[in-house]
Amino acid sequence: MRTLDAIEESEVDRLRELAHIGASWAASAVARLASRTILTRVPIVHGPDRFRKRGEWTTGIFCDIHGGMEGLVAIFLTEPSRDSIVEMMCGEANPAPEIVASALSEFGNILSSQTVSAIADTLGTTILPGLPELVIRDAETALQARMSPRQQPVAPLYIESELFDRQGDFRALHVLLPRLDKVSATSR
Repeated sequence: MRTLDAIEESEVDRLRELAHIGASWAASAVARLASRTILTRVPIVHGPDRFRKRGEWTTGIFCDIHGGMEGLVAIFLTEPSRDSIVEMMCGEANPAPEIVASALSEFGNILSSQTVSAIADTLGTTILPGLPELVIRDAETALQARMSPRQQPVAPLYIESELFDRQGDFRALHVLLPRLDKVSATSR
């Protein structure tokens, strides 16, 4: 697996743009669900060794992606955003735990599907998301474990973009970890 230093700047820029397109489609999906404007920040690219726990992104939904691009799409939520997503999707504030898990998994599935559709359309290839893996608490640690060298990290790049509303009621972190050795030749 290549390191961040071994990746050409043009390739990093191309992947940052793909991540931005994917995050923008994900933000549009949230906007339609929540009936409010959702904005995105310009993506930041790091090597996986630079991932740092912040403590604010408690809940995460991880979807492996396969096809013309492989890797991982992750959606992180703050606790207040998680609770408002559950209420919005379920129509009540405190549904049963299995309903919470189902609603959050579906939310992650919607955003991941939008992300991979945007990237696939841009590249002219097929990319499919796997089943969502929900981590309700300490999602940053779960991603850190997945990025560990012992786990054969999915990518030498970690590309993050925050999704948010102007009111400050919604915040999510959209993360793309592409496997550079599994990018389709049609996408180069």
